[in-house]
Amino acid sequence: MKNVARKVLGVIFLVGVTSLAWAHEGHQHVAEPSGLSGWIDPHLLGFSGLREVFNVHPVFVHFPLALFPSALLLYGLGFLLKRPSLSVAGRACLYLAAAGTTTAILTGWQAEDTFPHNARIHHMMMTHLRIGLIIGLFALVLVVWSFAQRGHQPKGVYAFLALLVGTTGLVMQNGDLGSRMVYVEGAAVKPAIPAITGGHANDHEAMEK
Repeated sequence: MKNVARKVLGVIFLVGVTSLAWAHEGHQHVAEPSGLSGWIDPHLLGFSGLREVFNVHPVFVHFPLALFPSALLLYGLGFLLKRPSLSVAGRACLYLAAAGTTTAILTGWQAEDTFPHNARIHHMMMTHLRIGLIIGLFALVLVVWSFAQRGHQPKGVYAFLALLVGTTGLVMQNGDLGSRMVYVEGAAVKPAIPAITGGHANDHEAMEK
């Protein structure tokens, strides 16, 4: 079992290193000011982005994206290595993931009417919302299930882990859908609004009829 854990951690390390390499691929360096402002520009600090964006949904969506995989990893290692402390940590991540999911759903619901969008983005947004509600339901089931435990492992651990795997997969899929709405379709990106709407604001309620 320890060999399995080492392999899992090795894969995580490899993915992290590869991601860093990809992050710099194609990046063009430009001349920067000297001194402190060339390293970290203090004029860009102060959370001014929260005043300029259409809604705060993007602030919260990364919590379930990070915490569900963490819960799955820790629960899985705790089960494989028979380490109760890892399962306890997984349980803590699960509770935080459920809280983050609830916040993401509520802020996402509020975000629907905050920015102009076209029919394609609206269709993607409704699918995104419905998958989010399914994730919220699964998260609730997992949290309740986690209280039925034996030796810090949930009863029916194989089924529990299978549901956690499925939920994590849905979270990743919904993250992909959300990123496509923003980075591919330009949803809630201020400079892209005229191109998306043709210069005309769209009524969210009218699109649902």
